[in-house]
Amino acid sequence: MSFLASVRATSRLSLRQTVAYPAATSPFHTSAVRSGLKEGDQNRDDELQAFYEEEKQRQIKLHKEGKAKWNQNLASNSEASVKADRGEVNAKESFTDLQDRTKNEASKKR
Repeated sequence: MSFLASVRATSRLSLRQTVAYPAATSPFHTSAVRSGLKEGDQNRDDELQAFYEEEKQRQIKLHKEGKAKWNQNLASNSEASVKADRGEVNAKESFTDLQDRTKNEASKKR
C-alpha cells in the first residue's frame, strides 16, 4: 500500500498547474547621450565637440581632394581594434621588423 500512496502523491504534484510569471523589468531602457566616440573620452566633454568637428572637416577636405584615408581619431576603440586584428593598419614598420629590432633589448639593459 505504501507504493500506491507514493504514486498518488507524485501524480498529484505533477497535475498541479504551474504558472510562470515574467520578471518585473522595465520595458524601456534609457541611457545618457555620450558625445564621445571612444570609451576613453568620458572626461573630455568640453573639448570633444571642437576636436571631432575639426577632424571631420579635415577628413571632408581630404575626401574632396581624393586623399582621404581611414582616420583612427574618428573611429571608436572597437573599430580600431577590428582594423588592427584584420591587419589593415598602415604601419611604417612591419611587426617582424619590430620584433627583430627589439628581441635583444632586454639582455642589453642588464
